[in-house]
Amino acid sequence: MYTPDAPSLPSAAPLTAVAAARWRAARTAWRLDSRWLALVPLAVTVLATATEPDDSGVCNVQGICHTAGGESLAVWTLLAEILLLLFKPRIRPLIPPVALAVLWYAPQGLVEPLTRWSMVLAHVLLTAVLVGAELGRRRARQQLDEIMNPPAPFPWTAAGPPPDIRRDGPPVGRRVLGGLLLAGALAVPLFGLWEQHRWEESEQRSVRVTGVAGETDRDGALPVHYQPPGGGDRRTAKVDLWWATVPRPGQYVPLLVDGDDVRAEGEAYDLDDDLSLGAMIALPALLLLGSAFAHDARRTRPSFEGAAPALAVRLRADGRGGLLVLPVDGPPEEPPVWRLLERDRHYWAHEGVPDDPEPAWISEHPDIEGDEADYPERPADPDPDEAPDRTVPAVLYRGPDGLDPQLLLRPALSQGDPSWLVSAVAPTARAPRLRRAPRTRRERDREREETVAAISARTVADAPAPGARPLPALRWELPLPVRALGGPLAAVALAVLAVLLGGDGLWDGLLRPLWLGTVAVAAFARACSWQLVADSEGLRMATALRVRRFEWRRIGGAAVHKGTLTVQLRSGEDLTVNTRLMAALAGHFGERYDAVRLARTVAVAANRPDLRPAEALPEDLGRPQNLLNRLALTGYAVFTVAHYLVG
Repeated sequence: MYTPDAPSLPSAAPLTAVAAARWRAARTAWRLDSRWLALVPLAVTVLATATEPDDSGVCNVQGICHTAGGESLAVWTLLAEILLLLFKPRIRPLIPPVALAVLWYAPQGLVEPLTRWSMVLAHVLLTAVLVGAELGRRRARQQLDEIMNPPAPFPWTAAGPPPDIRRDGPPVGRRVLGGLLLAGALAVPLFGLWEQHRWEESEQRSVRVTGVAGETDRDGALPVHYQPPGGGDRRTAKVDLWWATVPRPGQYVPLLVDGDDVRAEGEAYDLDDDLSLGAMIALPALLLLGSAFAHDARRTRPSFEGAAPALAVRLRADGRGGLLVLPVDGPPEEPPVWRLLERDRHYWAHEGVPDDPEPAWISEHPDIEGDEADYPERPADPDPDEAPDRTVPAVLYRGPDGLDPQLLLRPALSQGDPSWLVSAVAPTARAPRLRRAPRTRRERDREREETVAAISARTVADAPAPGARPLPALRWELPLPVRALGGPLAAVALAVLAVLLGGDGLWDGLLRPLWLGTVAVAAFARACSWQLVADSEGLRMATALRVRRFEWRRIGGAAVHKGTLTVQLRSGEDLTVNTRLMAALAGHFGERYDAVRLARTVAVAANRPDLRPAEALPEDLGRPQNLLNRLALTGYAVFTVAHYLVG
């Protein structure tokens, strides 16, 4: 039973190999239920682009055409379907049948038989996969509900206060941004209706004249020469329309003239463009508001108090920061059942806080160094070949695929873990990754890992003897002008390229420059924004948009190899920074830019607590590049959208 001075696992119903086999049998389609399913409507979109006729618009008696409303509806339906499948809402089994009905009945949406029936087949298969996955999830959850009885007490029910597992705050940002976008989405078609009304009033006041067509210019506009109704010099109006048959030079073209406003007879205000723009803005607005609603629903769920259904399982680290769930009575090397990702971890401390020396659960914070007594003894020469197969028993409260978050209680598993941990886990069961384990990675990655580990081990072996002075705290960063201007200059350069090289249409004019430019700005900003600090609080790393913190216990080693600084975490994750620019700076400006010196400090401090830096450096990492890079990305996106709309 759980006691304050020696935590233990509460008694819980075991997840046996038979129960695991039944769970896998119920969830046969769950690996298919992934974000990769968004490729199905994307493939339908590509097929429609290749096979649907280009001249499928609606034309009036004057020969002026416009895009059919059903065609625009089909485009936006496929785009919405792609985004919803990427976001994976709980209602995703309903998305393909709704999209199928809209695409089938949209007038002049998809007109080619090949496209229509391919769309039907794709959406029927997509519906079958999603419905099968959802039914399997419900069956598997029902099986676990039958196993997880009676409820087991939470580890702090018998003794000691519960940890302060944070509930997420209200999603104010998502609500405000979603509300503003939704208001903008409603304002655009309302403005279109007002503009349509002004257009009709202008048409009633206009005078009909007959113009003469000229040669179509490079932009596709048709110049029409006409005589103003009140007399005067001959004028030329450029008419940019989609004609069923473009008027030949010298052919008469009827015009409607209202002062300086000139348009072709039969030209009408196209409200579809405003509706399409409103839909473009409304889609992310609804996603944000839906995410905020789901977040609010999670915040109202029960907290971790009293008792809850629980499963006794075994855990194995997957080498990528995750935990693999195994049945309690199977071999350690058997395939895992599902995968867990921990968050908001708390560990059992023999002395909770300085003012209250009683044992307590304390949040595992990267800025706070724990007591040695709360961590298991680490062997001097751990065997790396045995680490991937090591398993520990654990208790998982509430189980996967329910409505409430899970809670995991486990002993130490990976190097650097405290002796006892509790952590919150998202409700959804994650499929174990099908990629190979770390010990069977590609030879290039293995060679880099082994080399970095060997260099780090030699660095630790050459460290000063016990009793030497602590290492100095180090700050390693690119020069301020490079960090501050890298992202903004990249955004400006790519905005200029978007103007000079941008094309017409939704893909060439908006989606392609927005996608490629955003990726390029983010990549360039990341390359120019590095900052690392090694001090008494651990290792802090600033990248383009955020600052990450790692306490020394979480770090296994560090070294520079082939122009890359690699910091190896005990969880299996590697942090890599390209150091070629810094090496060039170090050759001119000295050890301030020396990555090798920083790697040696990190390697020694991670493995020699007596030599860790005693000084804490200022908390100003990420300034100003994080803010400037966010503004650069946002500004580039806004400029690209505005340029597309204005152009």
